[in-house]
Amino acid sequence: MKRQNSPIGRPITRPRGATAVLAMLFLVMFVTLSLAMLSLATSNAQSASSLSDVARAQDSAESGLRWMEYRFLKMDRPKTTIGNITASVAKTLWTNSAGGLQKAIADDFALATVNGHSNPNQLFNAAERPWTIVNGKDMTSSWIAPDESGAQFQLHIAQHPTYVGDPLDARYLRVTATGKFGKAQRSASLDFKLDKKIKFAVVGKVPIQIGRNTVVEGNVAMATANKYPPIQMLSDFTHFDPNLATKITNFDNFLESKHIGYDGRISVANTAEYSQALSAGYSDYNVDGYIDEYDLFVKQYDSNGDRKITRTEFTKPSTGKLYDDNLFTLLDGLGAPLFAGDVIRDGFNDNVIDNRDGYAKIRGTLSFATTAEAWIANLTPKNQTINDWVIGPIEPTEPGVAPVKFGATVNDTLDLSPTNFDLCAENFRARSGPAMGATVRTATVIQNAVVTSADANGGTSSEQTPYGSTSYQATYKRPVFRNITFKNCQIQKGTNGLFDGCTFEGVTFVDMTHNITDASNHVGGNVVTDPTSGMTWSKRMKSGTFANTTVLTTTNSYGFADGNNIRFHNCTFHGPLAGPAATAYTHFSNSWEFTGATLFDNTADETATIVCPNTNIEMGSFTNPNAAPSTLKGVVVAGNIDIRGTSTVDGSIIVTGDGAGNTTLSYFGPSDGDTNPTAMPEGGYGRLDIRYNQYRALPDGINMPIDVTADSDTYKEGSNAQ
Repeated sequence: MKRQNSPIGRPITRPRGATAVLAMLFLVMFVTLSLAMLSLATSNAQSASSLSDVARAQDSAESGLRWMEYRFLKMDRPKTTIGNITASVAKTLWTNSAGGLQKAIADDFALATVNGHSNPNQLFNAAERPWTIVNGKDMTSSWIAPDESGAQFQLHIAQHPTYVGDPLDARYLRVTATGKFGKAQRSASLDFKLDKKIKFAVVGKVPIQIGRNTVVEGNVAMATANKYPPIQMLSDFTHFDPNLATKITNFDNFLESKHIGYDGRISVANTAEYSQALSAGYSDYNVDGYIDEYDLFVKQYDSNGDRKITRTEFTKPSTGKLYDDNLFTLLDGLGAPLFAGDVIRDGFNDNVIDNRDGYAKIRGTLSFATTAEAWIANLTPKNQTINDWVIGPIEPTEPGVAPVKFGATVNDTLDLSPTNFDLCAENFRARSGPAMGATVRTATVIQNAVVTSADANGGTSSEQTPYGSTSYQATYKRPVFRNITFKNCQIQKGTNGLFDGCTFEGVTFVDMTHNITDASNHVGGNVVTDPTSGMTWSKRMKSGTFANTTVLTTTNSYGFADGNNIRFHNCTFHGPLAGPAATAYTHFSNSWEFTGATLFDNTADETATIVCPNTNIEMGSFTNPNAAPSTLKGVVVAGNIDIRGTSTVDGSIIVTGDGAGNTTLSYFGPSDGDTNPTAMPEGGYGRLDIRYNQYRALPDGINMPIDVTADSDTYKEGSNAQ
């Protein structure tokens, strides 16, 4: 074959090396792409690691906030006798000196012993304990490790206002937690309010009885571990219809065998228990998410299937009257307004019982100092269980809170030592008697005076105490005061009067002996604090021998002369009633009874109705609890209290004495010591609504810790957390 020649005669040659060049170009491209992908992968890994660090830092910050919220609840917080925590009061509490909150926080982290007792909150790592404190302004913690992951958080606490124009005042603290993990840091903050509240509708040192037609809208606590049973609750639905009573008894037996817990209700979300309840014929009739005895009650009388009960449906055919008018009125009036201008709930007092009324036997929690195991051990020899004593639905108002708590400590309840209430009582003394102005005495009005037996206008009357009880403790000869108006008066120690048809305006102070001693003539001796010595003190005689039938007078009885056992009959109180805190519960020597149509309508000082820290109170009739509907506003502080009648407590009942057998709320029999669940008073059970009111300020003088409570609506994250 002849070679092809070029136009100029030279042979044509093919280019060489082009493939190699192209290959190298592709190789460079592949290497570049690989490097880019490697760089991107590395960057993604680094970004993922950074994001993970940020998340861990945020988790650490949030852990710090919740941890501090828990410590505020469990630490020894400063005490104050001031009742209402204002901004100016809050400023005095936010200090690094003794009694200040800054110091209390620092001590809680650092010290093994706080206020004379072991501190379980002391941090294990000494390096984490110190705080940097600017007195009265702010404080910053050390870095604290919540776990062993390497995460840490630091706390900063500052009192508001934190900037010009801050809408929050000095009652609020801002807690900022900064969390860090690796190189990442994140912050979160939450505001806490300084306040002072009892937080219980009923709290005491002796067993509590909650009877029929009695509802508690608030928390209940019994703070003594070795008194049994700590509570006795009766159903509101077993006393007026035998058919319904049988159904509820069967349901209570079902709960005892199938339900875990003591809240008296089965959640539809608990599939195992709910299925068993359905199989046993029970249902969530009112469709509120729980099966309880209220479902049986509504189903029993709901004739038209609308899951409501009208007065017509609750009328007994054979009599034409309601099965229990007081019960219907009680349930229809639950959830009442708590302050002037408060929104009236839908369905309030509309003559219909339905879900809008929000019935629960206790709308709150139950707390016991005793443990469940100790109570069970006490009941086992009697062939009883806790379910025999805790009856009716218990519904906490806060989500996630256990309905019943055992092993509660003083930090969970309240320090009920009578001395913590002594100053409060003495403050009322200062607002009564001659200190309030010129003394006035007429036939019908006594003002700014110390009332003595010489002021009596109705002769004398000998009667047993408690009045109307079948198990009376003593017999008193009383001076009688009839139809007198008392304004800002003190009742002299040893008066032991019967006040009949009298009106009390302003502050009334009943004087009694403060120091109860072991001296045979009540002079000198050693101060005693136990109720047994208190009873001995009451029974000491100047002449003769004590017996409950002996008519006591100032001539023959030391207890008569040095105490004040008073009966108020058909009286009206327009202001608080107070007396000193005796060192021991004396049973009958310091005891006040309110009988007949006695009415409380306290308009003078709504922080308190009764403050008598170691005095026995008997309120209402043993025979006709329907008499004298009253509203007890603010705190009711007593050595013990029994309420039988038709009343509303708009505040808190606080029992500081430890000598009575029980605190009785509603009717349990004709004796103040009765615990008969089947007792039926002649006039019916009445009704009793004990309603905790968080909006009522406390009176000055109660020595108790402040609260530091989180406001969940103020939570912030990131750079705005400060």
